[in-house]
Amino acid sequence: MNRSKLTIYAMLILLFGSCTKKFEGINTNPVLVTEDIIQPSMIFSGVLKNSIFPTYANSIFKEYANYYSNEASGAIFQDRDWTEPFSDFQQNLINIAEVVRLTADDPSLSNEHAIARIWKVWVFYQLTDAYGDLPYFEAVLDMDEAINQPHYNTQEEIYRDLFKELDEAVASFSADPSQKSFANADILFGGDIEKWTRFANSLRLRLAIRVRYADAALAGENVNAVLNQPLIDANGWNAKLATLNDIDINNRNPLYNEFINSNAYPVWAGFTVTQELLKRSDPRLDIFVSPASVGAAGFRGRPMTLHTDQKLRYANDSTAVLPLSFQQPVYDIIVLSAAEVYFLRAEAALAGLSTEDAGEMYRMGIRASLEQYNVDAGEITGYLSSPAGSLAGPTGEDDLENIIVQKYLAMYNQGTEAWAEYRRTGYPKIWTGNDLGS
Repeated sequence: MNRSKLTIYAMLILLFGSCTKKFEGINTNPVLVTEDIIQPSMIFSGVLKNSIFPTYANSIFKEYANYYSNEASGAIFQDRDWTEPFSDFQQNLINIAEVVRLTADDPSLSNEHAIARIWKVWVFYQLTDAYGDLPYFEAVLDMDEAINQPHYNTQEEIYRDLFKELDEAVASFSADPSQKSFANADILFGGDIEKWTRFANSLRLRLAIRVRYADAALAGENVNAVLNQPLIDANGWNAKLATLNDIDINNRNPLYNEFINSNAYPVWAGFTVTQELLKRSDPRLDIFVSPASVGAAGFRGRPMTLHTDQKLRYANDSTAVLPLSFQQPVYDIIVLSAAEVYFLRAEAALAGLSTEDAGEMYRMGIRASLEQYNVDAGEITGYLSSPAGSLAGPTGEDDLENIIVQKYLAMYNQGTEAWAEYRRTGYPKIWTGNDLGS
């Protein structure tokens, strides 16, 4: 080998040796956010906001629940792209799973870890309620463990693990003052462990009742596990997220944005809502609904899926609308309320899953809802003294219908929850037109 070739080989050895020593630094993006510098709280705030805000927007599920009726929808029960309503949840699950991982190994972050596990349950149960069987145990894993074709788990397997997660998360909460907190980054509860405990127990109760027809034993087990634990049992504990009057439209009330973007086009009230309120002489009627501009139409809402000839009766000036109070830029989006918790307890008692008094829980639920909407105390007393204020149906099925209808009214505009309850129970009886599709 001649001297020139030796020189070239020497230079190459030096060059590649030098590159190898600096390889990591040269090939690392200096602005890349890595696990060692990311703050879990930064991710957590975004997940809360991005998963709660869409629940209040006018979605297909809110229309299915007939909280409102979109005159342009046509036959809304025909085949459609069912990935669209929940497409954002994929990113929310990826992010909340990352918060769970980032807080897992530091004992000082055990409270943050528990909160993240609770919220992961909240996101996942909505997906399985919509789609049934899902990739669960092999989903949203760490990047190094990711599985491209994850195994599907049955809804029963998923629910059983959701119950376990809630139970373990609450049990792991610590009062140790050395525990770090999400604090203001927790835009739902401000890092308050008692509020998260009540929320997790109440969410567990919601999920227990959700499965009672599929597995009464599993439902009863989880109902009785939380009934003597702290629950959302007063409006001061309600899980709610306030929107902002912000220059960033993504931080404002979604219904306000829709109102502005549509040049103040009304949101038409659903016929189911108005009829259930009217037949009970419910004091929430003029809180939930504004009357049609044509006086004779009054508080009449619009059924869904109307044929063209049927729409004439429900013209724009002859249909009740959502009041502007629900469409302000700043609004409290309800995630889980005391009223709902009492109605869950009423159903549990009616079904024999607890020893509580179903009638008492029912009345407590009505009172909590009326107080949430600042109904006058005298009107509350009068309403509770009316036939609507007690469970006195000739059959247990009549009592169940009353419980679910009152819960439907108490959860006003929580479309995904109302639709899930309708599919589970068949209540309330939703009014439709004749354009049901083929």
